[in-house]
Amino acid sequence: MSFYFISIGGTGAKVMESLIHLCIAGILPENERLFISAIDPDVGNGNLERTSTALNNFSVFQRLSTGNDTNLFKNKVSIVRPFPWNPTGTDKTLDDLINFYHHKNSPVGKIYEALYSKKERETTLNEGFRGHPSIGAAVLAKKFDDGSKLTAQIEKTIGEGENVKIFLAGSVFGGTGAAGLPTIARLLKNNLADYADRISIGGVLILPYFSFTPTEKSDELFARSENFLPNTKAALKYYSERENLFDATYFVGDTTLTAVKEFSVGSANQRNEAHIVELYCALAAADFYARPIKSPKIIKYICRHEKNSFKISDFPLSKELFVQFARFIFAYVHLIKPVLANLVSGSEKAYKYPWFVDFLEEVDVTAPEVVNFNFYAESFVAWLEQIENLDGREVFLINPALFEANPARLTDKKLFSALDGNKSKVTLHEIFYRLSEPQKFDSTVKGFGKFLRRLYDSCAD
Repeated sequence: MSFYFISIGGTGAKVMESLIHLCIAGILPENERLFISAIDPDVGNGNLERTSTALNNFSVFQRLSTGNDTNLFKNKVSIVRPFPWNPTGTDKTLDDLINFYHHKNSPVGKIYEALYSKKERETTLNEGFRGHPSIGAAVLAKKFDDGSKLTAQIEKTIGEGENVKIFLAGSVFGGTGAAGLPTIARLLKNNLADYADRISIGGVLILPYFSFTPTEKSDELFARSENFLPNTKAALKYYSERENLFDATYFVGDTTLTAVKEFSVGSANQRNEAHIVELYCALAAADFYARPIKSPKIIKYICRHEKNSFKISDFPLSKELFVQFARFIFAYVHLIKPVLANLVSGSEKAYKYPWFVDFLEEVDVTAPEVVNFNFYAESFVAWLEQIENLDGREVFLINPALFEANPARLTDKKLFSALDGNKSKVTLHEIFYRLSEPQKFDSTVKGFGKFLRRLYDSCAD
């Protein structure tokens, strides 16, 4: 079995960010490889950039040898190129992409002019489909087979004897996601029809969960918050009439729309903070991957105990795995990373740290795998802090009192033992002691990966 995840648009990219963290933490089912694909005409989108950074960091340090009998890094990731796939190219309008000038005076051209406004036809699409899914659907339907390598990659996987589970994520209220979810699902279904018994396609349809206020009035084409609900109503009507589009469909949204702090039409300035809805969407992907390849369709509801509060018990994930991974990351950024920096600079002596002598004395701690893990650990804590800072409501995956202004440092090391809100024997002092104990691993576990495995195991309650 192989898993495919396809993010469509900026919201899909943010779901991918949460999924990558779940993948690295070992929360996806089984040890299957995860293939990641992104579809977005706005290749400079800040949300996609942050996700790409976490993904590329993992692509480097997943080479570390941690052994097969651990949840740590158990799901290896392959990136489907081109990443992201941009269906529009650069500085192209809808007129350019459908070769309107060749059909201008034909009956087809007349129908096209009636369906699309002049502004829709002549706006460059470098920053996405701007809340107009009709533009995106036309572009994707025309360009998918020519430009995307996705179908070929899936066929290659099937040819190697694998069954494939494909999961799509995107919003139904904007432009790129609303256009791409049904279009890409239909194209994949048609292109892979010969392998219908070997594939399963699921999707999370993301309902409105944020809003924004443009900084200034403009007649520029962009998605507008006031259109989110009517767009969603129209989209849900469409899906209700095409019930065979997905083998499993998930709907995730929020009744309270979180205000985006800084509005941007697109590009690098569109850098929204992580949100609890995106974590739920990533967990929907994990649920889909856990289902048999051809499962009967079911309806599931996710509930929580309190209206304005989210606790870790409200999430369909393994609390033990998540807490152990969070403890592992916090121990690394607070206890290990500063020591490694001091040892490299010469301001500390190795003999004071038995775990360094035992595991890392022969390791180049400036190697790409180590550096990329350092970056990833910081990004995980930053992501977790953003998830927990949900305006007007309490989110308690781990104790929010842990976070400092620099989020990768602890405000008080005594809080570490109560990371999940419950008192634990796993203190920073206990971890230091456990790291110094002898431990046997199989011969495949070595180098910096061996140390990370030892640290991870030391963080078990």
